[in-house]
Amino acid sequence: MSNFKESLYQKKSFIYQIGEEYYAIGANTFAKVTDSPEVDNIELLHNALKKGNDRQIAKYLEKIMRSANSYRADAREHYKLQDKLFKFIEQVEAGNEADFKSLQEQVFQFDDLCEKYQQQI
Repeated sequence: MSNFKESLYQKKSFIYQIGEEYYAIGANTFAKVTDSPEVDNIELLHNALKKGNDRQIAKYLEKIMRSANSYRADAREHYKLQDKLFKFIEQVEAGNEADFKSLQEQVFQFDDLCEKYQQQI
């Protein structure tokens, strides 16, 4: 579990759905973004994935990463933010196994997409 939390916090920033809420999570990033217009790009990415449209996948992946990165905290707040994220992930894992599993699957999918589309981003 701790390896998952740590690796999540070290990744490039991305927007993940946890339950009905959306969060920007990554290196120096942890913010609830449910009410942000950027969340629409998640649905557009899912549609592009269903269609297998590589150009659109790369486009929306880059947009989501850029949007999530805009929520980065000041480096001086690194340890506070990291602690906040770790506690949140522990609550998700303890409170809703399905949400935690979904988050893990999203992270693995993000890793795969980054590997495949890294040169296009």
